Amino acid sequence: MVPVRLRGHHFLCVLTYRGYGYTPAFVANMSRVVAAIKAGAAVELTEGPDDICNGFTSACREISDHDCSLASTMEMDRTAIASVARLLPDIADKSSAIVLTAERVEALRVAFASGDNRQACKDCSWAEFCTAIAADGFSGTKL
Repeated sequence: MVPVRLRGHHFLCVLTYRGYGYTPAFVANMSRVVAAIKAGAAVELTEGPDDICNGFTSACREISDHDCSLASTMEMDRTAIASVARLLPDIADKSSAIVLTAERVEALRVAFASGDNRQACKDCSWAEFCTAIAADGFSGTKL
C-alpha cells in the first residue's frame, strides 16, 4: 500500500474528522485518505500540499482559511509536527512512514483532548468544532 502523504496540521485534523469539510469534493477526498489510513496505509509527513489537498491547491483561498502558500500555514505545519513528534518520534523523520495503530491514535487523541499537541490549532477556524469532538470522546470520527 502506498503511504499517505500528510502535511503537519492535516495530521492533527484526521484525529477529529467526522466527514465535514470545505466542499463536497474536499470531503470526498479527505474521506478517501482517512479510510486508507484506517485500513493500514502508512503515513509520511510532507511540507506543502499533501494527499488531502491534492486537487484543491488552486482553490485553497476560496475554500480554506489556511492557504497552503502562506507562511502562517507552513508554521502551523511545523508546530503540529513538533508537537506530534514528542509522542511519535519516528514520524518526525520525513524519510520514514508510520502506521497509525489504534494505540498510536489513542495516544494522539489523549494528547489532543488535553491540549498537549494542539498548539498548531490556535488560529484554526475549526478549533472549536474539534474541541467539541474531543470533549465528546471522539465519537463519530472516521479514523
